[in-house]
Amino acid sequence: MTSSSAKLERALNLHRRGRLGEAAALYREVLADEPRNADAMHLLGLVMAALGQRQGALDLIGAAVRLQPANAAMHANLGSALSELQRYAEAVACFDRAVALQPDLPVAYLGRGSALLHLGQLEQALANLGKAVRLAPKTAQAHHVLGVALERADRLPEARHCFEQALALEPNLAEAHHNLGLVLAAQGKYADALACIERALVLQPQHAAAHTNRGSQLLALDRPAEALTSFERALALQPDAAISHHNRGLALMILDRRADALASFDRALAIAPGSVSALLWRAKALIGLGRPAEALESLEITLRSELLQFETHLQRGVALARLERYEESLESFSRALALDRNSAEALNNRGAVLVRLFRPAEALADFEKAIERRPNYAEAHINAGNTQKGVGRYAEALQSLDRALSLKPEDPTATWSKAVLKLALGELREGWPLYEARFRLPHVSPRSLDAPRWSGAEPLAGKTLFVHSEQGLGDTLQFCRYLGLLEEQGAKVVFEVQPQLIKLLRTLDSRALIISRGEALPPFDFHTPLLSLPLKLGTDMDSIPRGVPYLKVDPSAARAWAEKLATLPGFRVGVNWHGNPEAEKHSALQARSFPLSAAAALARIPGISLVSLQKGAGAGQLAEVEFGGSVAQLTDPQHLGPDEIADETAAIMMGLDLVITADTALAHLAGALGVPVWVVLQSVPDWRWFIAREDSPWYPTMKLFRQRVRGDWPEVLGRVAGELAALVLRSDERRA
Repeated sequence: MTSSSAKLERALNLHRRGRLGEAAALYREVLADEPRNADAMHLLGLVMAALGQRQGALDLIGAAVRLQPANAAMHANLGSALSELQRYAEAVACFDRAVALQPDLPVAYLGRGSALLHLGQLEQALANLGKAVRLAPKTAQAHHVLGVALERADRLPEARHCFEQALALEPNLAEAHHNLGLVLAAQGKYADALACIERALVLQPQHAAAHTNRGSQLLALDRPAEALTSFERALALQPDAAISHHNRGLALMILDRRADALASFDRALAIAPGSVSALLWRAKALIGLGRPAEALESLEITLRSELLQFETHLQRGVALARLERYEESLESFSRALALDRNSAEALNNRGAVLVRLFRPAEALADFEKAIERRPNYAEAHINAGNTQKGVGRYAEALQSLDRALSLKPEDPTATWSKAVLKLALGELREGWPLYEARFRLPHVSPRSLDAPRWSGAEPLAGKTLFVHSEQGLGDTLQFCRYLGLLEEQGAKVVFEVQPQLIKLLRTLDSRALIISRGEALPPFDFHTPLLSLPLKLGTDMDSIPRGVPYLKVDPSAARAWAEKLATLPGFRVGVNWHGNPEAEKHSALQARSFPLSAAAALARIPGISLVSLQKGAGAGQLAEVEFGGSVAQLTDPQHLGPDEIADETAAIMMGLDLVITADTALAHLAGALGVPVWVVLQSVPDWRWFIAREDSPWYPTMKLFRQRVRGDWPEVLGRVAGELAALVLRSDERRA
């Protein structure tokens, strides 16, 4: 054996034992002695390939092939070197030459199949990889790459079998564990997939893609916090991986960290600007952050793509609904349903928009279809229940809400909806406990105070109880009557109210300290929201506090306005037609305000003087109706100062013969003052007016007029006008 041959043999032994540096040194010594030694060139090229020196490997193996053009193995390894440099078409040509020289060379078929797979020639890749496995059934890599090709072909059971075969031959093949996990995930076996990917990470802890895919399985297993950790580990290893930023955003969305999620989606888009999925999720994050107009900008881009069209139209509908662009929203949901008519989510969302458009029959049809597609869809049951209540189908509404609660027993929206239904039915003892769910509603932020909340059981004698108003002006006016009951138990009451009610509420027959929202709070032992008092004091239909009037007007203000009203002839009737715009916005089928134009019949009644009590929103309607000139406007309709209710509206009411009002705070003000008041209600009104009654147990001087047909304000106001005309006639007869 020559000196070069001996060195080559020693080098080859070192090479096989993985001592690549030493082997490379000996190969170079051989080449120094014999520059045209093709075997040394070839083997040194393989060492350089193993060390990641791809271009050097290609140069050496190429030189060896030129010296031994009939060597099939060298052609195959040259193909592998070209594949490492992603020069796949050239690699295929090398593998073709190797196969031509040695038709049974497994490595040539394996290399050619891999290169063809990268070139997207799936069927040819499968044929070559299958041949490699048949020629070398004990080669783990051949089974593994065939598994990758079968997975691409969506032949998942066969792919799984190949990965399992590869692992049986080489248990520590990390990529096979990883890819087996991906196949199991595609088959919905997320726990098994997670175990495989975690095994791959034990073998290759720096595998960024495996960390990303581990996170994806954790998301599928509803473990978002752990998933987030995996995505962040992947990004530490590969900071510019768009998919990891995208999936990190998904985890953050589930964790309700929408601002952080938005940042992740923005980063993903900075790396991969054309990602339709990232744009879509960016829009979802913006909608969740209350920025629907910005969400629409992203959705307009996704609309230009053919991808994710259903989801784009669905989210566009949500964004448009948030912007109260209901007709456009309806169109978007309908387009989504044209793409997937079985989508329960799209049906439910379209139904919610139809409710806003006052089309309850169509809305109910959509909710029913959503429930058919997804029987356990709690939100659709809730929406159906609220809509059934809105059209007066109370028994069905209760069934729908009970079904929702059987699916999600702690759901605050379902509980609160059932509460207002029970209260409307007069079942107060059942309704009040459920009504406490209002503090768990998504848009409500419960007040945080240092003292404990009064449960109703703790003795109040000698204790200071802080009572805080929590809803609208009408609620405060209606329930302030409970303060006396607290004082009967020995409580010292501090009552915090809206600033515009301070002066009026200080006329209560109470020793309570009345303070305005925003004022510094004195020390107190317990606190309670105002509308929790009926529950804590055990109110039922027979024990509603009926001591009316419980509010008073300053005598000097009453006299001053009485003098002004005395100049108006006949029966003096105050009119109020429009309530709080925000309350109207959220009331949907229970819209409370009526258009002043619908009250034209009142202006035609002889012997009366109409007086506008309207302030703020809606006051402009007076200039828009033909009979506006016959309605006296005694105050500035835009004056809404802190003493306005007490010194103007309440004082004027005391000098009127009757108040006619929509379901607004003025109805409660008139009732609390003991003024005769007629309240004009929609067909299914707010819970506090109960069902079908013409009187109110809350206010003895009140009469209720309900729509007979939903939305028909002229009809109900026509009845009001008829009764008013008869009342005026009787009044005239008594005076005569």
